[in-house]
Amino acid sequence: MKRILKKITVFSFIFSVCVFGKIFAVPFFSGYSGGKLNYSINPQTDENISNLKLQAFFAGQFNLNENNWIHLEFSIDTQNLISEDFFTATPSLFQIDELSFTKRFQATNINNYCSAFMGTYDPIGSDVFLQRYFSIQSITSKLTDSYLGLAGSILYPHFGLGVSDVVKLNQYPLAFGGYLYLNHEDTNAFVLNSDLRAACVYRFFTCDLALGLGLPVKTANQDDYIIAVERLYWHLGTTILIGNNYTNSLFIQGGLFNATFQGKKEFIVKNEDIYILFEPRFIVENFHINISFYSLPPKTIKKMLFIDDSLGFNANFYSDSVKIKSKVFTIGTHLSFSFPDKSIADLSDKKLLQSPYNINLTPYVSTDFLGGELHAQANFRLMEFVNKKNGNIFSIDIGYRTKF
Repeated sequence: MKRILKKITVFSFIFSVCVFGKIFAVPFFSGYSGGKLNYSINPQTDENISNLKLQAFFAGQFNLNENNWIHLEFSIDTQNLISEDFFTATPSLFQIDELSFTKRFQATNINNYCSAFMGTYDPIGSDVFLQRYFSIQSITSKLTDSYLGLAGSILYPHFGLGVSDVVKLNQYPLAFGGYLYLNHEDTNAFVLNSDLRAACVYRFFTCDLALGLGLPVKTANQDDYIIAVERLYWHLGTTILIGNNYTNSLFIQGGLFNATFQGKKEFIVKNEDIYILFEPRFIVENFHINISFYSLPPKTIKKMLFIDDSLGFNANFYSDSVKIKSKVFTIGTHLSFSFPDKSIADLSDKKLLQSPYNINLTPYVSTDFLGGELHAQANFRLMEFVNKKNGNIFSIDIGYRTKF
């Protein structure tokens, strides 16, 4: 029954979008897409078996007219593309990250954006909200870079089937919003979520804050009730930049996802649902140094380009204006020290430094190519060399992203 309901909902939403598309002409389309190949040696075997994996995403916006548009984003994450039989199907994860319709109502002092969405919409942990409503350049950490679009660095998602209403003030750089959406994050119940959002963008201060509650509305073993509430889920997150992209600055992201209120006094926060990123950024002429401390959920780091472990420190040294003949390159390197399967709660453990740790060196280079960005990097896992795990010492990534 749940699968049938889900399919009916999906087709209903797509049908509605198609109807809007016929009512309004489609004069303009813009998009953003990218893909990355990762090559490594399979560490799970004693033989030299190569791994070649692909991550890719596509995001497109159909502007039906000045005040109505549709946004679609999807991503794909494959397993090993190399096999003895080239024509054998490769297992992969395909995900529709966002399908949304937005209508803008304009007034003298405000713009009001009303949206209906499926998937992940305006996620905390990215700067999608800030870019959409304030038209700013990206401010997120380069450490959380990903080739999975919205499926990359997400502190917590507005995920499910829902609606939103965002008000952007015209005279001040402020925006406020509300979200109401239904998902199935609880394995035993549908969860009705209600969130509030506020954001501002000033010259030397940018802030995006969201918080909300999730209400499980019915459990599997309580079919006699229309609505049964056993617990509440609380989630919050923020993205803050003190300074800007052209000055010394401090970037902060933090929050938690689905902390549980159960009973009168029980409050449960799991380590894997805590997200913290603290990053001072320094600029000396054209040279940049970003120093990061992070404690991230394991399910999040699996999708990132530069992070392998859940708790650690990272230093990113780079210059984005290296000229070689007529081409301008960004050249840099990440140096990280991290602990697998640990979180910020483990910092109080005196035996933390006795735990297994990793030291990674990741030089990278990127440049403009055919109207997009070409990125290449090599990752050296130094502790794997010390531990003589030769299969997992080295990997190469080559990626490309472009707007059209």
